[in-house]
Amino acid sequence: MRTIRMLFLTACISGLGYIQHVQAQITSQPVTLQAVEDSFLTKNYLLLAQRYQVDASKALIRQAKMWNNPSFSTVLGFGSTNNFKPFNVGAGGETQYNLDQLIQLAGKRNKTIQLAAAAAKMSEANFDELVRTLRLQLRENFYNVYYQQQSETVLKEQLDNLQKIVDAYVTADKKGSVAHADLVRLQALQVGIENDFADLKQQELESQKNLQQLLHTSVFYEARLQPADLASYNLDKIQLQPLLDSVAQNRPDVRMADMQYQTAQLNYRLQKSMAVPDLHVGATYDKQGSYTPNFVGLTLGIDLPTWNRNQGNIRAAQLQIGSEQQQLLQQQSIAQSEVLNAYQRILALEKRYKGFDLHQFQGEFDTLIAEVAKNFSKGNISLLQFIDYFNSYSDNAKNINKFLSNRVNAYEELNYATGQELFKN
Repeated sequence: MRTIRMLFLTACISGLGYIQHVQAQITSQPVTLQAVEDSFLTKNYLLLAQRYQVDASKALIRQAKMWNNPSFSTVLGFGSTNNFKPFNVGAGGETQYNLDQLIQLAGKRNKTIQLAAAAAKMSEANFDELVRTLRLQLRENFYNVYYQQQSETVLKEQLDNLQKIVDAYVTADKKGSVAHADLVRLQALQVGIENDFADLKQQELESQKNLQQLLHTSVFYEARLQPADLASYNLDKIQLQPLLDSVAQNRPDVRMADMQYQTAQLNYRLQKSMAVPDLHVGATYDKQGSYTPNFVGLTLGIDLPTWNRNQGNIRAAQLQIGSEQQQLLQQQSIAQSEVLNAYQRILALEKRYKGFDLHQFQGEFDTLIAEVAKNFSKGNISLLQFIDYFNSYSDNAKNINKFLSNRVNAYEELNYATGQELFKN
């Protein structure tokens, strides 16, 4: 049993050591949040594609302003059934030319231009919504990488210190000066912390992958933050009610719902104008087919709205207004509830954050664990106490950095919920 347990522990430690060796071969590029965001705005393919959509929708405004092309037709004489002469257009032959221009009445052209302009605004709001969503993902993953790497640094230092103690116990065990069971307990502690480190590394790699996908790169990043970068994350100058009142103007998804509502109203007016027939104005020339040679005349034409007065489209457009209005109210309600939830989450986290100084606590805990290791080496504390302290230290490091990550991401979620940059330095 002892041999099996030793082989298992040795295999676990060797395997985790190999993982660390492979990971050590991956070089990381130091980067700040500002540098990541600058790269994101110029390299993200979804943003670049949406920019083309915005430009394309603006081009359609220009197209809507264009007049309809005139229509031209001609009649070329082929003689008669008694005297068939193909293309008899010379002396004694017949030629006729017709020119026709469609003139839209009831303001159809202007209403079409307004619809195209509304579609362009919708495309711009869609771009802003994409930026809002992807920026939240970018910042959350950046902060996750930073705090995960902070936890990894602590665990790595812990493992280095523990390795020295284990090495000393291995030497002492060979001499028979320590109980072998104590060495096994220390190695089990080492495996547990190695597993924690490996799990944390997997979480970081997931965050790294998300960053790489957003920035379309294969670079691994070493996130860099200064205390000044986080100083603006507070609610000192933020009031809830103005945030709730401003979502209609600042949130792109609410603006999109509002544009859908306005578009429905514009379409209703356009459909009503479609009930008014358009006017055809033109000119005609007839060489010899009229009562007088070289006849020239003005042509006027209009459809008679006898049966089709666009009744169905008008009714459908009218009902669509009601539908879009309800969806706008729904989106406004969703936006306000998200703002309220994000704000309340920050209040809850800040209450814990201000309850005690996490950084001071971490520093004191670092000092404590160093003293524990020193006293354990001198035999002043038992092995079980040492293991308990080490496990507590590992959990403390992970929990503090997880809490700090949750806190800053909560502020970013409030940015997202309001559609604003509330916490700029």
